[in-house]
Amino acid sequence: MQIPLKNFKQRAGSAVQKLIQHKVLFALLISFVLNLTLESLCRRSLLKGLQFLVEAPMPFFYGVGIILLTVSLVGLVRHRCFALLLVSIFWIALGVVECVLMSFRITPLTAVDFRLIFSVFSILDVYLNTFQVILIVLVTLAVLAGLVVAFLKLPVSEPVDYLRSGFGCVAAGLYVWGTTVLFTSTGILATQFDNLGNAYNAYGFTYCFSTSLFDRGITQPEDYSPEEVGTVVDELDQEKPEQEESDSAASGAESKVMPNIVAVQLESFMDVKYLKGLTYSQDPVPNFTALKEFCSTGLLSVPSIGAGTANTEFEILSGMSLDYFGTGEYPYETILQSNVCESVNYALKEEGYACHAIHNHTGTFYDRNKVYANLGFDTFTSVEYMLRVERNPLGWAKDELLTTEILKALDSTPGQDMVYTVSVQPHGKYPTEVLDPDQPISVVGELEGINPISFEYYVNQIHETDAFVGQLVQALAERGEPTVLILFGDHLPNFAIQPEYLSKGDLLQTEYVIWNNMGLPKEDEDLEAYQLAATVLGQLGYHDGVLTKLHQERDTNPDYQEDLQMLGYDLLYGDYYAYDGRLPYEPTDLQMGILPITVKRADNLHDELYVTGQNFTECSQISINGKLRSDTIFINSSTLMLPATTLEPLDVVAVSQVTAQGEALSQSNQFTYVGS
Repeated sequence: MQIPLKNFKQRAGSAVQKLIQHKVLFALLISFVLNLTLESLCRRSLLKGLQFLVEAPMPFFYGVGIILLTVSLVGLVRHRCFALLLVSIFWIALGVVECVLMSFRITPLTAVDFRLIFSVFSILDVYLNTFQVILIVLVTLAVLAGLVVAFLKLPVSEPVDYLRSGFGCVAAGLYVWGTTVLFTSTGILATQFDNLGNAYNAYGFTYCFSTSLFDRGITQPEDYSPEEVGTVVDELDQEKPEQEESDSAASGAESKVMPNIVAVQLESFMDVKYLKGLTYSQDPVPNFTALKEFCSTGLLSVPSIGAGTANTEFEILSGMSLDYFGTGEYPYETILQSNVCESVNYALKEEGYACHAIHNHTGTFYDRNKVYANLGFDTFTSVEYMLRVERNPLGWAKDELLTTEILKALDSTPGQDMVYTVSVQPHGKYPTEVLDPDQPISVVGELEGINPISFEYYVNQIHETDAFVGQLVQALAERGEPTVLILFGDHLPNFAIQPEYLSKGDLLQTEYVIWNNMGLPKEDEDLEAYQLAATVLGQLGYHDGVLTKLHQERDTNPDYQEDLQMLGYDLLYGDYYAYDGRLPYEPTDLQMGILPITVKRADNLHDELYVTGQNFTECSQISINGKLRSDTIFINSSTLMLPATTLEPLDVVAVSQVTAQGEALSQSNQFTYVGS
């Protein structure tokens, strides 16, 4: 017997209405459906979402509880239907963003990603084409318009019963609090994640993302006190590392030689010969391979895979471990926005070093143009200060020009220099179509889950980066000054590499090489990223800095990790007990670019304005009376031109270095036009 459609709609509507009247049951059902939808979106499969429910029921229903807490808030407003719609869209939108994001990278979505949104604009064209950008904008506008209509059209409920609704919120909150305590204390949910991807799969998106919202900084150790910190510092002062015999051998004299120190952080760099089942028409990284034969080398444990360049950078420079920071946290976007941090730079500045940073990408990425001052850098040369930048098929600056910039930094001061360089050329998103049919290296074999065209493109990009490494070593050797060069990968590339694919190391390990022209011995060992700088300084006989001393004594200190957490907390979040209560470092007056950009004169000529000066680049823009002119035409490093423009007497002219997003990084001196 068939049920008439009209009767079916009436019965269904009645059932829904009754369900809504049972508010608790309705809230539970909505929360369950939302969490299942969310976990399915994040896994790109309803079947895998259901599999997570079956295999990890407690983490799944913990996620239901988190969503239930947000749903319970709906009862506190009269626009309940609209509020419920808003909550539902919020969670589903997170799932959609995660689903899309994981097609570009292998690191899940965290709350920190929303802090990085402005940095993402500078690389958006690499990951999305124009149609996709337009589609995202249209969908966003459509959703916003739909929300406006829903707010106006959806019914307004009866007056709020604050007692009952408040009780519901408190009950949901107590459920989340109680299960959090129970599940974290019993190990059902982890509180620290060694690998974000694995954590999201094991504990669910809802829990992990929510953790990233609130988990920030280093948790204060239970025994944190002036006495405990003082004990650690006193022990380090008493256990002074012995001077390596190689120091005097390297110097060739009794006095200590202070070499230039050049560190190069290689974007997504790995020796692909460690991937099983693949062969190459030639060694993709012959220079790096050769350096490993006679230089100190080893595996380097880094805090992320496929992304997180700034976090490897932070560990190297600061000596702090990301293990003790919040879920998915980037200290560059949190604590270093306002706090000075002990770093290898400050230790070397006490020895008279000048400290330079170089990166062939935009200066605003990860807010480096701001936070580098809190890490002790004197200068920062971003791509906006580099001349005639050559780019690869995806638009990333090629690494070859970094040799020129490094030498320029070394030549900029009469004394010793520390130069920290971050490369970018092998960065993803890797193409799925052949962009260069003349690539020199071909790859034979495939790995499941890795597009062979994408991987072959990557191999040829690291081949060019490796050529830069060879050129840099040769240039430093020919330069003749005592120099230590540290080369290392920041993380493995953004491919679905599985542990079983690797013949050496794991997914959170890259490699490092330490080259020198001072006769330092080859000493191979595996290190954490936060130990690398202290290891190099120890080989040179430098033992300044609280964390440097800790790392140099790591083999003899049984409480190494506990001390590392306590000192990290004290130096960034605590009361500076290690410094006797007063931070000894101040932010530097960070200069953008090694060479100053100057304006010498400005002239009207045939209805065109010509500005002459020094050190202009393609990113230079003329400003007239404080207004930037994006129509500036670069002629050469000493001449800029503005078409259809003439100056009036007393107009003020300057030149700024401007990012692709229109942000001025620095401004030259001002030139006042007095007339022809």
